[in-house]
Amino acid sequence: MNRLLETFSDYYNRQDFNLFQNALAQKVYETLGASYSNSDGEVKIVTDLCKAIESETYGRLKFHAKKIHGSRSFVEFDNQDKPITKELADMVIISVATKDRKIIYEKTAFIQNKKEDTEKNIWKIDQDQLYLLHNFPTFKGKKGIFRKNFNDEVVFRNHSETLGNYGLFQSPGEMILVNALTVFRLQQSGKISFSDVRKHSHIRNNVFSFLFIDYPFWDEMLYRYFKHFPKYGFPFLNLPFLGNNMVSFNIYEFIRNWSLFNIGEVVSVCDKVTNYDLWNFNRILLRNAGLSEFINLKAERQEYEFDNNLAILVAHINLDEEE
Repeated sequence: MNRLLETFSDYYNRQDFNLFQNALAQKVYETLGASYSNSDGEVKIVTDLCKAIESETYGRLKFHAKKIHGSRSFVEFDNQDKPITKELADMVIISVATKDRKIIYEKTAFIQNKKEDTEKNIWKIDQDQLYLLHNFPTFKGKKGIFRKNFNDEVVFRNHSETLGNYGLFQSPGEMILVNALTVFRLQQSGKISFSDVRKHSHIRNNVFSFLFIDYPFWDEMLYRYFKHFPKYGFPFLNLPFLGNNMVSFNIYEFIRNWSLFNIGEVVSVCDKVTNYDLWNFNRILLRNAGLSEFINLKAERQEYEFDNNLAILVAHINLDEEE
């Protein structure tokens, strides 16, 4: 874990890493600009987004992006006293760090993408799906990936409030990433506008507010932090990486946050699984994104069925690779 902290600290202070982030953001802008004007829906935009990101590399960090075309997947849950069936999300963002082909740190964010109503400059929000992405009540698979791979009720912990999110596509080729809690707070009459989103206080939670929950060596990690990273806000532990960002207002912020692992809910840290059902689900996604070549993906079961219409975006930092 210490090597991961040192690697990100090194990258954050490198000009060539900043140039890489900016170049990737600009590439995504150019792709979305062309795709947005020629597309009627989110599927083509997300597919083109995956093509722009796939195989981008900086040092030990590599991006994998795959749009899988298949059947839509639905889950069943209770919204207050009413049973509801909805799609969970159409995109998943995973950040994973490995050492000796073993995952030492991973985060996940579910994204429901929405294309802007350009005449009214708003995004319409389905309230039942918002309830699901905000609260993550216990759910069951109704159709698709969860029904085929989970026999029992599924529970996803959302401690950081960033497991459920919206990708808000905006003309002429912009994407805003905002967590479901913020959408719930700022929406008006089932709709949210860019002016609503701008009301959000842009605050990143610090890494130790959630990273080392029940982590047995947390006092040792604190010592290492104080020793190596006092320039990042001592004594407030406000690292610019491995944090918890709730809103990225544009593509530049999204790429910078994702490449520094500031997006999503922590799933496991150094063999400590904080979210068991999500941990199992991640292994299904990582296998289908082609990460088995680089990562040992042992799970509760070794055989899974994947039939889902889903975009999987993975940022993988391999700490064994030489710079």
